Amino acid sequence: MNFPGFLSFQVVSSSHIAIISATSLTLYLSLVRALRWRRYNAMHRKYLHKYSELEGKGLTGITPEEAQDIIATSALYDMPALMTYALAFALFKTYAVPTISKILSDTKELESASSVSKRYADTEILISNWFYCPLSGKSTPAQREIDDPRAMIALARVNWLHSKYPIKNDDYLYTLGLFVFEPEKWARLYGWRVLSPLESHAFFIFWVEIGRRMGIRDIPKTAQLFKQWIVEYESTAVYPIQTNHSVAHYTTEELLHAVPEFLGLKNLARRLTICALDDNIRIAMMQPSQPRSLHYLLKFILHSVGFIQRYLCLPRSESNTGSVIDPSSDSLNTESNLNTSSHAPPLHRSHPKWFSAQPWYMPEPQTLWGKIKIWAAVKVFGLYDAMPGKELKSNGYRLEEMVSVLLMACGHDDVFRMAERLYGCPMTGKLSSRK
Repeated sequence: MNFPGFLSFQVVSSSHIAIISATSLTLYLSLVRALRWRRYNAMHRKYLHKYSELEGKGLTGITPEEAQDIIATSALYDMPALMTYALAFALFKTYAVPTISKILSDTKELESASSVSKRYADTEILISNWFYCPLSGKSTPAQREIDDPRAMIALARVNWLHSKYPIKNDDYLYTLGLFVFEPEKWARLYGWRVLSPLESHAFFIFWVEIGRRMGIRDIPKTAQLFKQWIVEYESTAVYPIQTNHSVAHYTTEELLHAVPEFLGLKNLARRLTICALDDNIRIAMMQPSQPRSLHYLLKFILHSVGFIQRYLCLPRSESNTGSVIDPSSDSLNTESNLNTSSHAPPLHRSHPKWFSAQPWYMPEPQTLWGKIKIWAAVKVFGLYDAMPGKELKSNGYRLEEMVSVLLMACGHDDVFRMAERLYGCPMTGKLSSRK
């Protein structure tokens, strides 16, 4: 039997569904396009005139604090994960320099999974505090007193630790240069958008200021001169040696800890990591060349993520600090993270938002559901090697204690004095040992 009315209804309904679907998709994609660039455009309206007026004159109208605000668009909102990987890779590339890898190897802190894990976790936290916490120590421009001194406490701790080792100024300078230019490079190669000239300039201004506060000498005056210096430095300072390979190997294993061995996934991840290296760095780390197909696979994966982000995903409404720290001063007010030693005043302690293979500074769960979740993460999914506990500093971290196990209890007063000199005024409050 024929039911012309029913068939007509089916055709009309299908047509309506197709029209509604196409219209909805078009509206959604248009919304993504409009919102995706809104923060980027607002930032450029705010600062572009300062960059344009002085471009090419060897001058800058952008302060380090303004540069940090400019960087926030890409690092906190648009591409936080990519920017975090870029900075991690910048540090990783320094292991191709024998004078750097020898010092790291001599510390004996990269010879076991536990020590590598702590060093990596601490280094990430310290650099994140420079990068995401206000250089001025003030949570808002209107703030008169320092209320968030994390950036300079972290920098002072690094300066104090570095003073214990014979690090060459050129090695400092090379590391600084990689922090300047790797974010720009990763955005260009793998991001959903490139960094604008203003943003690239802001990275230069910001990291040059960090270098100045670290006491690094002879920093090139312009980004172009700095890039030329890096090329010249690598031509003589980057070459193969066993310590390069060893330090890079231990760090790679830490980075890929969560990747399962199943179906050779971890080995594939190791090989893709090698594909991300420039040839001169790969050779210096004594890593084998990889087939062109794996290079294409790496680019396909990262470009696909970038395409989806750009055209299909709405932008973040809240900042993402690389899942390491909370940039707001509210995170400093948690009274549960205290060291309740009987012979000393309680000190405020912090916890990261992201944890490495050995979950350093992960608080011990207090609820049944929390205990079940962490048990499953360790025993079922293998995300961590151990349960959180006192041996992994589950009570939290203090910036002045970080990185070296041997020097954990040393230099605290020196670090605070150095931080106060960097700020130019005394520090008080939860993050200061002075009560």
